[in-house]
Amino acid sequence: MTTPGGRVRSFIAIPVPSAGIEALEEAVKNLGPEIGKYVRWVRSESIHLTLKFMGDIPAGMVERVLEALPPVAARFSPIDLSISGLGVFPNPRRPRVLWAGVHGDLEALSSLQLAIDDAVGKLGLPKEQRAFSPHLTLGRVRRDVAEGQLRRIGQAVAAGELKGAPPWTADTVNLMRTELDPAGSRHYLVGSAPIGGG
Repeated sequence: MTTPGGRVRSFIAIPVPSAGIEALEEAVKNLGPEIGKYVRWVRSESIHLTLKFMGDIPAGMVERVLEALPPVAARFSPIDLSISGLGVFPNPRRPRVLWAGVHGDLEALSSLQLAIDDAVGKLGLPKEQRAFSPHLTLGRVRRDVAEGQLRRIGQAVAAGELKGAPPWTADTVNLMRTELDPAGSRHYLVGSAPIGGG
C-alpha cells in the first residue's frame, strides 16, 4: 500500500527464526505484569533485525532497492547470530525503547549493513548517520509516563531474563514495507535476497 503521495514506508531486515521469537515472547510475557500498561509492545510477527530503515520512499524506488539487494547479499557468507540480553535506549533512567541484544559474528553483520547502506545510497537514498547498533525492538514506552515509573521500567528490563533463544544462521535479507495501523505497524514482505547468493 502506498501513501497518498505515492510513497512506500520500507526497510531492509534479517528475519528472526520462530524459536527466537518464542523466547522473546516469553521474556515479554514475564515483563508484562509489571510494566505492560506503560509499553506499546511490538507484535511478535513484526520483530526483526533492521539493517536499513528507509522511511517513506517513492513507490518506483522499491523495485530498484529490491534489484540492488541480491548482488550485495551474495558477496557475504551466511552469518551466525544469537539473541542475548535485554536492554533499553537511551538509558535505564529514561527508557524509550525496549530491546533484545544480538550477538555472534557482528563484524560480518556490520560489514553487510554497511554494504547495503552503500548500495541504497547509490540509488539516491540518504545514508545512515548513526553507527549501526544491532538489536531487536520489543516495545516502546508510551508518552507521558511519570519519571518514577520510567526508572521502574528500566529496572524491570535490567532484571529481566531471556532464556531458550537458540543461535541461528542468518541466510536471508528481506525488503519489507510497513502499513501504519492504530493497533501498531504491520510489516509485509516485498522480496528477499539470499546471503551468500543461495
